[in-house]
Amino acid sequence: MISRLKINYLLIPLFAIITASAASYFADVGMVWYKTINVPDWTPSNSLMVIAWTMIFVLSSISVLLIWNKYSSVKNFGLVISLFSLNAVLVVGWNILFFGQQLMGLAFFQAILLVADLVLLIVLIWRFCPFAAFLLLPYSLWVSFATVLTFNVWMIN
Repeated sequence: MISRLKINYLLIPLFAIITASAASYFADVGMVWYKTINVPDWTPSNSLMVIAWTMIFVLSSISVLLIWNKYSSVKNFGLVISLFSLNAVLVVGWNILFFGQQLMGLAFFQAILLVADLVLLIVLIWRFCPFAAFLLLPYSLWVSFATVLTFNVWMIN
């Protein structure tokens, strides 16, 4: 049974867990600072953010697995996988900038890059696997919201 299991079924979720853990680490490092800054009244609770990011990582992992298993011969496969990898770097980078370094302005611009990466991913993936692209829509909506939130936090501090 194990010999029939493709290694990507282990590596892709592992990569998502490592990315989520790294992002969470930097968020935890800056939590004492975060509790001292001004945030808009419409800022989601920490528990809602954890639930949202958990769902995002699960849906993103499913999207990557679908693409990897069924569409690895597609012309833009390498670009799509590169954009997913860049996405992970941007997510962790945002947490480093915002929570780790308290650089809210740079974190805002990093968030814009993350939104652009997601939009490009969705457009590229939609052409050959609409369902995999659809799985990224909640992520893009959440990150768009988080980008607006980051901007507002930056402006009121």
